[in-house]
Amino acid sequence: MIDQIEALAALAEHGTMRSAATRLRVSQSAVSKRLDALEAQLGVRLRERAGRRVRLTQAAERLLERTRPLLAELRLAVVGERSVASGWLVVGVSESILASWGPRVLADVRRRRPELRFRLNAHRSPVAVDLVRSGEYMLALVAGSEVAPAELARETLFEEEMVIVPSGLAKLSLRRGVDLPVLSIEPGSATGRALRAPLARLARERGIRLVPEAGIQSYTAAVQLARAGFGNGLVPRPLALALGVPKSALVALPEPGLRRPIQLVGRAATLAREPASSFALELRAALARAGLSEASGSARTRP
Repeated sequence: MIDQIEALAALAEHGTMRSAATRLRVSQSAVSKRLDALEAQLGVRLRERAGRRVRLTQAAERLLERTRPLLAELRLAVVGERSVASGWLVVGVSESILASWGPRVLADVRRRRPELRFRLNAHRSPVAVDLVRSGEYMLALVAGSEVAPAELARETLFEEEMVIVPSGLAKLSLRRGVDLPVLSIEPGSATGRALRAPLARLARERGIRLVPEAGIQSYTAAVQLARAGFGNGLVPRPLALALGVPKSALVALPEPGLRRPIQLVGRAATLAREPASSFALELRAALARAGLSEASGSARTRP
């Protein structure tokens, strides 16, 4: 029955049989058979057609409300036991972090604590958090700020400075009261939502009006497009430097500026026990050594 409820949860999340099957790494017919079997066991309909998508019935919503926490705990127990048995800690990491300071900091953790064995998986931040919530990963190192699911703990490690990469690396001056179109992450992303209020504050207090003109799913792409002259890019400073943009070409924003939070996410019970607790402790120390933690007094990466 666990596989059947997982199929229902995947359908609720993704809306189509095809997407649910992709998420579960099975065929569409396998998902359909699991849902048919679950409906037969419960004696109620759990889905109904809504155009090209599938809509859950109220009975399905009630079932998922009651079983989702149980499924997550079961997956976490399995992942936890596997981790204890194998000695590996499974961590989801934001792609933009792994494209900038992440490898250097995580290598420092591994070098100083070789007994901590961790396996890294690159994802967009919301996906990494969802995989922690589902119990497939133990921790997530992510960017952006969202309301954490009730079952997850979230610690902000530091706030990463956002800067502008001028189009074609040409000289750029910020002018008060003038709209400046920028290439940046899509507004619906975790970081996009986190930047809405600071963008409004920057415009209100400093007269600097940054207007996202294209939603891109990758900060790496935004940096490279800006370098090639497709527009000004609003991106994390460490990522721009890691991709070879000269420090002198970056345009800093006036205070209060823009920053995105870098967070470690996991279940409180997971973070309280080994190996996750030692990993979190060493990660904080490695960030401080790299000049990235709040305790270091700066969220700017070292050149």
